[in-house]
Amino acid sequence: MNKLKLIAFMSALMLAGIAPVAHAGDTAGGKSVAPAAQDPSAQPLTLQSWLSGTSATADWLGFGPALKEDGLTLSGRAKENFYGQVAGGYPNTPDDNWITEIKLKAIFDFSKVGIDGLTFQSAWRYRGTTGSTPETGIAGPALAAGTSGASSLFNPTAINSGFGPRILPQYLEYTTPDKKVTFSAGWENAFDLFLQQPLSQLFENNNLNNSRGIGAQLGAGIPVVNPVIASSGGFPGVGTPTKGGVRFFGTSAVPWSTSYAAWGGTLKVKPTSDTYIQSGLYEAIAGATGINGTQFTATSVYPYTSVPASYLGTIRYSNEITPVVGGNGQIIPGAMQNLGWIPAYYNNHGFDFGGASGAPSAWVAVKPTTATGGTVLGSSAATYKNAADQFVASPALYANSPFDQGGIDGNHAHNGLYNVDEIGWTPKLGPDQLEGKYAVGDYIWGQPNTNFTPTQFTVSVFNPSTGKVAYTSYGATKPNPFEENAFAWGMYFQADQQLFSLGGPKDPNGPCTTRGLYSFNEFTFTTPQNNAMPLYFQTGLVFNGPLDCRPNDAVGIAVGAGFYSPYFNRYTQSQNQQFENAVGSAFNATLPNGPTQKGAVNPTTGVANTGLTSGSPLTNYYAYAPNYTSTEVIEAFYRIQLNKWASFKPDIQYIVNPGGNGTVKDDVIIGFSATVNF
Repeated sequence: MNKLKLIAFMSALMLAGIAPVAHAGDTAGGKSVAPAAQDPSAQPLTLQSWLSGTSATADWLGFGPALKEDGLTLSGRAKENFYGQVAGGYPNTPDDNWITEIKLKAIFDFSKVGIDGLTFQSAWRYRGTTGSTPETGIAGPALAAGTSGASSLFNPTAINSGFGPRILPQYLEYTTPDKKVTFSAGWENAFDLFLQQPLSQLFENNNLNNSRGIGAQLGAGIPVVNPVIASSGGFPGVGTPTKGGVRFFGTSAVPWSTSYAAWGGTLKVKPTSDTYIQSGLYEAIAGATGINGTQFTATSVYPYTSVPASYLGTIRYSNEITPVVGGNGQIIPGAMQNLGWIPAYYNNHGFDFGGASGAPSAWVAVKPTTATGGTVLGSSAATYKNAADQFVASPALYANSPFDQGGIDGNHAHNGLYNVDEIGWTPKLGPDQLEGKYAVGDYIWGQPNTNFTPTQFTVSVFNPSTGKVAYTSYGATKPNPFEENAFAWGMYFQADQQLFSLGGPKDPNGPCTTRGLYSFNEFTFTTPQNNAMPLYFQTGLVFNGPLDCRPNDAVGIAVGAGFYSPYFNRYTQSQNQQFENAVGSAFNATLPNGPTQKGAVNPTTGVANTGLTSGSPLTNYYAYAPNYTSTEVIEAFYRIQLNKWASFKPDIQYIVNPGGNGTVKDDVIIGFSATVNF
């Protein structure tokens, strides 16, 4: 913990908390005290007037009213968060962490210049953390909580990505005079416009606050064979084995977070005062929110692999060299291994206005189907036609996917279309006019992907005289997904309702309009064939104004649960049962007890090319990777409203089975946040 920051922070809280603040309805000596009607611009700024004002900047140093009169409204929020892990999680990660978030927003109303109904909105953000991994800037809690399994949606904080300054949506919006039609266009984010559930954003857990079950891993990525060329001419000779390995180009999950923005537009129509229909169409940009560093999870170290368990929780790097652990758990003296390519961390800060880009790697091509004869570069090797009816050159360069697999950094680079639709009902029920919202929505994320369907694919060498397989490499016989799809889709259902009201004035500092008990509920579904977490639900209660003496405080509790795909588990088990030796060789066998760390196998001798820099060839077997089941989170908070613009909120989270597969102990996270509005 940063002690200086904590001391300064607590001092500011004490100053705001002990200062007398007059609100309408406050009492002094049993008598009601009304706030004085004063012109702020005519009064000097004092500590008392600042603390009892409406913003931490004293209405932008007094310029706010004048700017608003000219059409410009400025707003902002600063949030300081602390998270401390008291149980569970991974080693080698911070147990506590500070994260700072500052948001600024400007709205210009064109009615001040004669164009009624038209506004322009501009939003910006800064995030920083003192508990990050220095090489990546990743927030500590995301690592410490051990949620880097098949889905990291259950991170204990929603503000664990997009660090540094970041541009947020910038768009024009027009509303007709009767308020029935609204259209916006520009640099937009569907997250800001659809599935609006303000009560859930009072919680800190990423799924409860932000993702709400949308954005889990989509398939295994697009597989490509990275061949080892045998001949000096750059292409394999006739019948030459090429011991290629499989490389996966990552596919971006649905970016349901505040960090995404893309070109597009949204149309909203209100047929009645309490119903609406809206639809948005945007650009789907691969990797627009950046890529976080890849962590050594429980299943990427011993007893599941040859990487020492001491690496658990640390960040992986491309071509990292580690010792080798045998099947007995002992390090093999002198033996080292190269971990190969790992997706690199990057953060584009939201300025990717041109969309995804990057030239495909030189060896990327597509899978052959039938031989067509002919020659390639003067050699006797036959050319082949792929499923797209294209002529391609070398069998060693063939890959499974007909899509553009990506750029030279190994990340999938693609631009598509992103569509979100929603229909909703916002009634006010009963004599107390209890507010509710009931909505159904769907989304289509236009990024090509592969399903969790294991199969053999991609031969390495053809016999050009027969057009049949001459030899299939070790890397090609490992079961991998091949069923492709052009997009991901899903649906969500929302039911929020105020359950009862205590009356009283509206709360200007939170999503609740009056004192009372509120509920929020959400369920999301997507296809299990290509999504690691196809089912998720969350439900919660928030009591606004629980005490007569604290009418603007709030207390809440929520539960979220995500359930993993059976297709994902079948894929995991297929990887456990990969082939040891090449199909067609005399040494072909199925592993009796889990995967091996052997590399490509020599078809003549059956000896593994392990890639070790020294030491004996690795001949040990390791444990099967476990299946995934579900992950749950329970969170509770109490928000103390210090004055009109400052609040302090302690909270506690209990994350059950955070890794999703039983490899990480349950997490207990205790933290607090302080928020000031500008």
